[in-house]
Amino acid sequence: MLSDLTPIQQQLMNIMSGISERCYTAGWMNNLEYVLWNAVMSGPRKYGYDFIREEDIHELRHYSTLCNSWIVFDEGKEETSMQLNEWKRKFENDTLSDKSLLMG
Repeated sequence: MLSDLTPIQQQLMNIMSGISERCYTAGWMNNLEYVLWNAVMSGPRKYGYDFIREEDIHELRHYSTLCNSWIVFDEGKEETSMQLNEWKRKFENDTLSDKSLLMG
């Protein structure tokens, strides 16, 4: 939930949401957290109407490292912080079984 996020986590969430808005005109595109993490790991990529750029990736890395978190969307709680090591395991497990999470 937004009110549960620290100021740095909120900044990370705002960056993620801003990329979603720029690329899809949607506040939080479905599977955004997976697509953005894939870009963090793999580099710039096409996403919707635009691109996830190197400067986006730099900001995502910076703020996720600073708060040791990644923001994920939970149906009940909406934008939620997840510890980075927990997120990395979830990302790996989820994308191994469902490559469509990386589509955008």
